Amino acid sequence: MPSFSTIALAAGVSVIALAVATRNARIQALDDALERGAERARRRSRVLRAASIGTLPGEPYMHPTIGAACAAIVIAATRGPRVPVLAALATASLGAILAHHAVKLVYRRPRPAGALARGKTEPAFPSGHTTDATAVLVTGAYLLAQQGLATPSVVAAAALILALSTGVSRVLLGWHWGTDVVGGWIAGVGVAACASGLYESLARIS
Repeated sequence: MPSFSTIALAAGVSVIALAVATRNARIQALDDALERGAERARRRSRVLRAASIGTLPGEPYMHPTIGAACAAIVIAATRGPRVPVLAALATASLGAILAHHAVKLVYRRPRPAGALARGKTEPAFPSGHTTDATAVLVTGAYLLAQQGLATPSVVAAAALILALSTGVSRVLLGWHWGTDVVGGWIAGVGVAACASGLYESLARIS
């Protein structure tokens, strides 16, 4: 199994490569086609309602709450050192925010037309909601499985479903291009690898 540092490095390189790829006309054409499909889909009220729910794990008030809940479960169930758990989940949440904002400082990709029309002018790549949710969900799933509090396949599936729903919702709601979301998933996994590696390092010395 690759080390956490290898996963984080691979994720960082992949995010940069994808950012460069989004400047390609063919990639943008694929994003345009996906956006047209999303525009048709969001004419249905049920799609909008589902997308509004799906995006919740990435909301600024929600991913820290998910992280805090995971930390509380792990600490209460194991009665082990608190610092490694709290540090890992705080790193996942805050690290994800810093990561996607850092990329946006360098690569100022415009949002889809619908988002721009609604006044959303912050750079698009990568999706912040997707990055934040993915980082916290993957880190939380790792800690729950690592401590034997949940079956690895179950928590992995739950994290995957919630991260996927967050990303897809951002496209359906018209806030992001499809490749922004893919970048968010990759960046989130990279941050989660850093957070999980930090947990392991702190747990060894606690």
